Amino acid sequence: MIPVYMIAMTDHPISKMYVREVMPSWEDHGITPTIHEATTPKDLAYRNQLTFDIKRGGRKKRPFTSTEKSVWYSHFDLWCKCINEGPLIIIEHDSKLMKPLPDMTKEGYKFLSYSSDCNNSIAVGSGYYLTPLRAERLVARAVCREININSDGFIAYMLNISAQKKMKDYYYIDQICFDGLNTIDHKAPNRTYIGLDYEDIDIPSIHGQA
Repeated sequence: MIPVYMIAMTDHPISKMYVREVMPSWEDHGITPTIHEATTPKDLAYRNQLTFDIKRGGRKKRPFTSTEKSVWYSHFDLWCKCINEGPLIIIEHDSKLMKPLPDMTKEGYKFLSYSSDCNNSIAVGSGYYLTPLRAERLVARAVCREININSDGFIAYMLNISAQKKMKDYYYIDQICFDGLNTIDHKAPNRTYIGLDYEDIDIPSIHGQA
């Protein structure tokens, strides 16, 4: 069975709420995802593999938020795990399994998730299958130049989202949302970002860097 890794924060109340909601849907299909502890802003002082430029997605250019950088590292770490350990499925804490996963033994990669809150459109980071070859390409591209888009956009581009849309075979995992509660500070007006206390602290000063 292909291992499934769920990105979640075990000390975050909103993340724990999502995990409690979605975990039974996986267990009902005989799958127990392994929790992958998400990178959070307090961890960024120790991470330097990725270089972030100004974010260019959307209408306004702006710096990446700390949580956006953290999401990048959470996925990046699992790409590295894939390279070292073999094919895997990456999901996030709000990924609810709606039906049995397909046979992916002949696939190099596959998007598996949609958002019922957004007209059933592909939800890239919510659920996808990776093989080491594809993971190597993701890692190599991520480290060789400055990053200027969110991880979802990067994954969509690198894994050819257009081809995946044409196949229309990604309706396995629903990216659920409770009342717009969000653990990622995308500065989106339609979502309520809820962070932990330490995310409001001057991180460099905590670690004696300023």
